Amino acid sequence: MKLQQLKYLLAIVDNGLNITAAAERLYTSQPGVSKQLKLLEEELQVRLFVRKGKSLNGVTVAGHQVISRARLIMKEVEDIRDVASQHYQDESANYPLSMTPSQVS
Repeated sequence: MKLQQLKYLLAIVDNGLNITAAAERLYTSQPGVSKQLKLLEEELQVRLFVRKGKSLNGVTVAGHQVISRARLIMKEVEDIRDVASQHYQDESANYPLSMTPSQVS
């Protein structure tokens, strides 16, 4: 399972189960999003969505549970990025810039 797959899953849900709209929001292709969704479902060995033909028509019980956990995971990823960003800013502020006379001229 990849974070990208969870991101795509949430984009599908957040765009009304519309894979094309999710792909546009993610600046990627619809076939790429569909493929990652298929790979995720195959890995988990469970259907996340109710399908009507090629369209997604609803979310399965397992899908609701996976989506809920995916949201928590992606929130944690964002929190990790925030921590790293804060430490980067703190560390870069602690490095004074010094120049030798030869660098100034």
